[in-house]
Amino acid sequence: MITITGNNFSEIYLKLLSEAISKEIKITDSRNGPVKDLGPAYFEVTNKDLLRLPILEKRALNPFFALTEFSWMISGSNDLGPLNYFVRDFNEFSDDGSTLNGAYGYRLRNLHGVDQLEKAIKILKEDKFTRRVVLTMWHVDDLGSISKDIPCNVSLMFKIRNNLLDMTVINRSNDLFLGVPYNVVIFYLLQCYIAKKLGCKVGVQRHFTDSLHLYSKHLQRVQTIVENNSLEKIKYLYEKFEKVDLLSYIDEDHKNILNREYKKTKNPYKNFFDSHEIYKMSSDYYKAIDLLPKDLLGYSGYLWFREKGSFPSFENFFAYS
Repeated sequence: MITITGNNFSEIYLKLLSEAISKEIKITDSRNGPVKDLGPAYFEVTNKDLLRLPILEKRALNPFFALTEFSWMISGSNDLGPLNYFVRDFNEFSDDGSTLNGAYGYRLRNLHGVDQLEKAIKILKEDKFTRRVVLTMWHVDDLGSISKDIPCNVSLMFKIRNNLLDMTVINRSNDLFLGVPYNVVIFYLLQCYIAKKLGCKVGVQRHFTDSLHLYSKHLQRVQTIVENNSLEKIKYLYEKFEKVDLLSYIDEDHKNILNREYKKTKNPYKNFFDSHEIYKMSSDYYKAIDLLPKDLLGYSGYLWFREKGSFPSFENFFAYS
């Protein structure tokens, strides 16, 4: 079983991608096409990483979408609209064209007739030593369902140890290229949300998947990512740019985020999201990049713009040297 631990998710993710490329595993068929199934995997991130967005060349995770997905999750929504604005092909996962059956926030806050988040917070406040806080995102109706959107992450476990809130995410099936980095960001922010409600600090973030896999169509892209990154380069970037604690995102009014009323948000998130709006309206990459905060969060946005814009470098604060 693959097991990786560390203090920096960018490093952990690079190691996971390297494992996927180097392991000699037979390509098999699957519902979504030929796949390299790496089997069970476990990785954990300590509380020293305050960002959890991968800062990797050639793997430009969309950080605007990632933060919006958390806002969508914490609101308990299953409405397709806010996500479709950022990723158009989300329609492919909808059974009715307007909602997502597997929406984590909806399942955590509404589906079972109880707000599991608020109940978990109440239990942990009353008994900080409990090991019984298990939140479920799976439903008995999912067994044998033909829905286009069945939860990949099925449960969450929280416990307080030494006044730190630890979280374990249980996952039945995880796409290493597309799913893992977004899962890490949104569940880390959920961990931050609950920790803040409890008045404690964030502890270890753990992920266990029963099937970590990489589709054949992404093999070459992952090879390119591995070839263009190194642990030394990640360390350099973390030293070059101001660190960002995404815990501050918890305090935003997430209705404003979902409604794209960014003028009501505070910096660095106002400028961060405004840069994406400029890109959407005009495709002016240079104006959009100039608006990004000059820190690691901004750098994650820069990487995404650069990959979308296909330009080799940008002669400003974000230039790598």
